[in-house]
Amino acid sequence: MSGPASHRPGPIPVYFAKGVRVFVSGLLSITMPFYLKTLGYGPLFQGLVLVAILAGNAFSNVVVTYLDAAVGRKRLLQTFSTLMVAAGSIMAVSTSAIPIILACFIGNISTTGTEAGPFQSIEAGVLPELAPAESAVKAFGRYNLIGYSAAALGQLASSGPGLLGNSLASFQVIFVGFGLAGAVLFAVYSRLQGLEVGRAVKPGLANLSPQGRKDVVRLAGLFSVDAFGAVFVTTYLLTIWLNSTYGLQLEALGPIFFVATVLSAASTYGSAFIALRIGNLRTMVYTHLVSSAFLIMMGVAGSLVLALLFLFLRQSLSQMDVPARQALMTEMFPKEERVQAYAVTNTLRSAGSFVAGPVAAETLGLGLISAVPFAGGGVKIVYDLMTFATYRRRYR
Repeated sequence: MSGPASHRPGPIPVYFAKGVRVFVSGLLSITMPFYLKTLGYGPLFQGLVLVAILAGNAFSNVVVTYLDAAVGRKRLLQTFSTLMVAAGSIMAVSTSAIPIILACFIGNISTTGTEAGPFQSIEAGVLPELAPAESAVKAFGRYNLIGYSAAALGQLASSGPGLLGNSLASFQVIFVGFGLAGAVLFAVYSRLQGLEVGRAVKPGLANLSPQGRKDVVRLAGLFSVDAFGAVFVTTYLLTIWLNSTYGLQLEALGPIFFVATVLSAASTYGSAFIALRIGNLRTMVYTHLVSSAFLIMMGVAGSLVLALLFLFLRQSLSQMDVPARQALMTEMFPKEERVQAYAVTNTLRSAGSFVAGPVAAETLGLGLISAVPFAGGGVKIVYDLMTFATYRRRYR
């Protein structure tokens, strides 16, 4: 970070931007499948929309990786905010397949409360410098607490179209709101100062030290495995799974995911207290393993009550790894390398999601929706064991 401390904006604008962005993404993650169903699009097209969202996130992270130095972080954030405005406008006025796919590609929509897109790559890279008075894991805990709380409110608001009979106009209002959120983000980012590093930064991996490059490659591979499994447990797919398996509609799904995401929000903040005692790596792995087991149990529950119980138990632990993972990367990389390290690992994370997208789409097309929790939980357990084996000698 460059410039005197007086020019540093502090973390509050970043926290606010996170909340605004994730509120509308939480709203869309549940309403989008029902919107497509209202338009008459089947499960296969719903899967293609998921692929477009994941591909857009991956492409945007590549842009951050290679244009961070040339364009600058503020301009990149403003550009992605403008694309949100464009995406919301397209979806508000068009119901055709190609414009919908295009909007989902450029909009950097999150299909769940967790993000892996370009906004988070930049924000997570600069947050430890914007909040120097507190430990990295506490700053990330607050950042994710705000994000998940906002996502929970967005998911609760998703019941609105259901209460209005899933009218086309109710969905269009949501898309207008998504575009307006992009305009708000543009205004917030325009006022931020001190986001750029104080020296010239080479594009791509060239800025990283040899050890940094090794860690980025290892983490990128591990995160891509996690992301592959995570696609099967996004709010987007769990909405389809609960609707298909138990017949739940928007009016019920909104409150259910509100509770689930509130539990996720609490877990992210609790992560800091655990990590300070047992270490970031162990917090990541131990809590994630148990949450993945609950996910598999959700698939064999056999009743709605038990399925929701395991869902809530899973959500109470599943996101504890997020701030711990972000803080672990702060341990690994100096401040000059962090944005690019986050961008590269998020790019590969998005690539893993993108690879899983067609598999998930084919799963929906073949009517194998019941496989969703098993695929997600199983892959995530493999990721946890691989991560612990890779870094247990270097980090706690």
